[in-house]
Amino acid sequence: MTNRIVIADDDRSNLKMAERILTFNGYEVICLGSGEELLDYVEKDHADLILLDVHMEGIDGFETMKRLKRSKTGRNIPVIFLTADDDSDTETKALLAGAMDFVGKPFVASVLLMRVRHTLELIRLQSDLKAEVSERTKEALAEHEKNERLSLQVVQTLAGTIDAKDTYTNGHSARVAKYAKEIARRYGFTEKDQEEIYMLGLLHDVGKIGVEDTIINKKSKLTDVEYDKIKEHPVVGYKILKNITEMPKLAIGARWHHERYDGNGYPDGLKGEDIPTEARIIAVADAYDAMSSKRSYHSIYAQEFIRNELMSCKGTQFDPVFADIMLEIIDEDKDYLLRELEAQTAAGTASLETGDDDMVFTFLSTLEAGGINTAIGMKYCVNDVDFYIEMLSEFTSGSGERKLTLDNALKERNWEKYRIHVHSLKSSARTIGAAALSELAKSIEKEAANANETYVINNHASLIAMLKSVHSSVLMALAITGHSGL
Repeated sequence: MTNRIVIADDDRSNLKMAERILTFNGYEVICLGSGEELLDYVEKDHADLILLDVHMEGIDGFETMKRLKRSKTGRNIPVIFLTADDDSDTETKALLAGAMDFVGKPFVASVLLMRVRHTLELIRLQSDLKAEVSERTKEALAEHEKNERLSLQVVQTLAGTIDAKDTYTNGHSARVAKYAKEIARRYGFTEKDQEEIYMLGLLHDVGKIGVEDTIINKKSKLTDVEYDKIKEHPVVGYKILKNITEMPKLAIGARWHHERYDGNGYPDGLKGEDIPTEARIIAVADAYDAMSSKRSYHSIYAQEFIRNELMSCKGTQFDPVFADIMLEIIDEDKDYLLRELEAQTAAGTASLETGDDDMVFTFLSTLEAGGINTAIGMKYCVNDVDFYIEMLSEFTSGSGERKLTLDNALKERNWEKYRIHVHSLKSSARTIGAAALSELAKSIEKEAANANETYVINNHASLIAMLKSVHSSVLMALAITGHSGL
């Protein structure tokens, strides 16, 4: 079933950007222009997830969230806040208001998708766990009371983690759970124990939701301090899960999946068979998925490379018995299907690979000559020239309205209205790579928030002049592609 995502944002380019990214990746998307429209929508129709802008005319995101929580139809819909603010106070306020996560603007496609997938996966995980516990209660009346307590404790524990952020999963936990279950099956686990280790695999990395996303997604080498932060996640996960007394092995999987067979792992330095069996299985499954999936610090490794790594680490990093079972699974996977597929990446670069190279070069060079950083714009448009052209057209088509709105707000001395619209300009300009315009809008936004009339008045003309310049540069480049941008 396709998930329906409702986006409420008063900036058309932001709506278009988010809609394109999410629709391309298989989601049904509903775009709305205000908090009021969102509240009306949830009274009449359903949403699996809401993306809610913080700064909007009319009722802002925080007030909209407050009213959603009072609504019978909207109170249980998960919400991710959107904003171009770069201060931690806004993020903290958003999470305290009840948001499940927070995404900065302009959108980075991979981050937006990761946050959306994580939130939906977490909601699904809660639902699946409740359904699984409900099913178990039907198996034997003698276990009814026990499973009711399990259901309650699992839901309460997961609910306690919802406000934290986890940008790592992207299907990782589900794959680790699947691999761990298959290793356990081949090793001789009963069906009941296989299901148990599957659940352990789903929750093995739950502690990572307490690690800063900048550390988890860092492409360069981690500092010692950052690595120490990463190494805290098994203990954090253990603390989250240890209170589920009816299923204590959940905490075991979370705490000890980074122990090494030779005793050089963490957090406790356990060695050999002192490491719980389930944790030794999950360690192999976790390592396989880490190598066969795209990460911020590496691409998907070849199957033969992964096989060699497992072979060389048998008896040191991994329990040799479970490493051998994983190697059997790899050898049977002739078409290398047990991996994270790269369809999204391939699709994102298709336009560049199949388009007219000369025209693309001329188009991007014209933008660069006009002071636009196309590397930034292409990044936000997932390296898709056609998508970039769409966003540039969207920007120019709304430039006249932006100028008029800002002029009127200045004339009325309505600094809050001015702040909201210059905030929107900051984000949209950044999305297309107009970095200088974005930076100027950012500084004016800050002073407008402080009602510094002098600064806003003195810089308004420069802002409008720069907006016009960007507008003209984009129109010139778009003419090369046959787009008017009007």
